[in-house]
Amino acid sequence: MEIVKTSTDAGITLAISGKLSAATAEEFGAAAEAAAAETGALVLDFAGVTYLASAGLRVLIAVNKKLKSKNGSLLILHAGESIQEVFEITGLEDVFDIQ
Repeated sequence: MEIVKTSTDAGITLAISGKLSAATAEEFGAAAEAAAAETGALVLDFAGVTYLASAGLRVLIAVNKKLKSKNGSLLILHAGESIQEVFEITGLEDVFDIQ
């Protein structure tokens, strides 16, 4: 998995590529939590994400909760069909702002 961080005045974007699995969830969680601590507007670009496991979903839920507690926002962009299906199956497509 690779994570590329871009900061602007509007917030932070993390471009993720590879698999968000149990093996990579800790690395992803650390990067997402750090970014959420720095900004109120976090964008996750999932264009390169090829797999999303429950461990990755747990990180997303935790980060979303942290941002909402400080009136922030989490936006997920470019989720591919298979990733979008994971959100739909789990019922989380209504929890996250996915575009």
